[in-house]
Amino acid sequence: MKMTNIIKTGILATATSLALVACTKNFEEYNTNPDAAQDIDSKSYITTMVMDAVIPCSDVGANEFQRACNLMGDAFAGYMSPSQLFNAGSYTCTYALNATDYNNVPFSVAFTKVMPAWLNLKYAYENGQIEEDVFAVAEVLKVMCLQRTTDIYGPIPVSGFGTDNNPYEAQDVVYKNLFEDLDNAIDVLAEYAALTYEEGGEPLAKVDAVYSGDYGKWYRLANSQKLRMAMRIRHVEPVLAQQYAEEAVAAGVMESSTDGATLKTTGSIAVQNPLDVVWNMYDDTRMGATMDAYLNGYEDPRLPKYFSQATVTGGGYHGVRSGLVDMETDGDPTVDMSCPNVTASTEVVWMRASEVAFLRAEGAFLGWSMGDNAKSLYEKGISLSFEENGLSTGEAQTYAQDAEKTPVQFVDVLGNRGGNAAAPSDITIAWAEDGRELERIITQKWIAMFPNGQEAWSEFRRTGYPKVIPIPDSNNMSDGEVDTDIQIRRMTFPRSEYANNGNAVAAAAALLSSGRDTGGTRLWWDVEDKD
Repeated sequence: MKMTNIIKTGILATATSLALVACTKNFEEYNTNPDAAQDIDSKSYITTMVMDAVIPCSDVGANEFQRACNLMGDAFAGYMSPSQLFNAGSYTCTYALNATDYNNVPFSVAFTKVMPAWLNLKYAYENGQIEEDVFAVAEVLKVMCLQRTTDIYGPIPVSGFGTDNNPYEAQDVVYKNLFEDLDNAIDVLAEYAALTYEEGGEPLAKVDAVYSGDYGKWYRLANSQKLRMAMRIRHVEPVLAQQYAEEAVAAGVMESSTDGATLKTTGSIAVQNPLDVVWNMYDDTRMGATMDAYLNGYEDPRLPKYFSQATVTGGGYHGVRSGLVDMETDGDPTVDMSCPNVTASTEVVWMRASEVAFLRAEGAFLGWSMGDNAKSLYEKGISLSFEENGLSTGEAQTYAQDAEKTPVQFVDVLGNRGGNAAAPSDITIAWAEDGRELERIITQKWIAMFPNGQEAWSEFRRTGYPKVIPIPDSNNMSDGEVDTDIQIRRMTFPRSEYANNGNAVAAAAALLSSGRDTGGTRLWWDVEDKD
């Protein structure tokens, strides 16, 4: 990856952000300056990483979040949909992937923000400025960031980061290296998780806006991340996937709702949920049609927790179908549809215990050793999700036993602009051994993971579930590169990389399954024949 030789480094007093222009040329000499290293606390780079590693939150105005998440994973997963028109209808949600610079943003966040901060921590660790426990947390954050990034693009340039030789690597190579790094971090955290600190005396207490330095929770998150990645590769590396999954569960994954990883205001670290800016200040996103169909069909008690009622006559919860082009740039009535129930202070979800229970349920369904059977873990996932959303155990039990309700058709209550769609599925809730167990697990997992659209989109691509309402075929602007029914499989490589690093991108495209850099090309773990 060709980068500039200019680095701009700035750490605010609250350590909430670090702006870095990515660089490999001359990177080491800039980042090993012993005088510069004395000016800051190296552990502050942990704050820099947590602000952007999973969900971009450091960008003022939430522009990065909108382009990297909301107009990608959130929409592709069926969670949310734009309520206004972008670029005359030629953008990510109509599969015109190269019509804007949106495809640059996830790559830029990873390689000009998160990875430079990680590199500074790596140098600090090698120079004895931080201990192994701090670097282990940095490794977990790196793994979570790069797993997200590779699941967007496929091949990415990783192993040589910070050097003059940093070629793109195939996704299978990236994943296997990430597993190795994660295992090393888990080994370190296992030791520190057993230690007891005075309250507020944890080494990372002041710089960690996720767990306030609780190594026991970081250890469980690391194992849960390993389980998530193991399940992601199970169709292409089934033996390795089972091994990693069983190791993660045996070591200890998230079990209770209090184990969940969320980014939140902590001490002097201020976190504003970027989704609040997008739906509230920008008026740019509303409930997706797929969410509408499932949550209304199930009469899901989480519906008012996730979304507000629409402001149209009669109220109710109503969504917007993604990919519409018969919309106005400003003031379109779709803004009257249901908004995400997110405020500026709502914690930013990374990973919840409910997701982990559903991961284990899938493993148990496959015959893996997950500590319980598939039915019990499936119902545990539902129960945990209800608890995570402030609902009762009784409500969860009633919901989990419902064998009648199914998703409903989506009706565009503002009039048919190509928005109406048939019910995406007829899957029921109650556990049944009817050959549809996997669809049932992933559908409920999808509901529980809201609003983490990137992971939901990845799970849809990996499993084919839940069945997501596609964009209207007539509005598909991919020039035949993306099949509307199969839906988008990956984001194209950044236009900035084509401009600045063309030879490397050409080599990266050759590593893709089709050898072509399109949104219809499947990633390594996204096999066409799922079982």
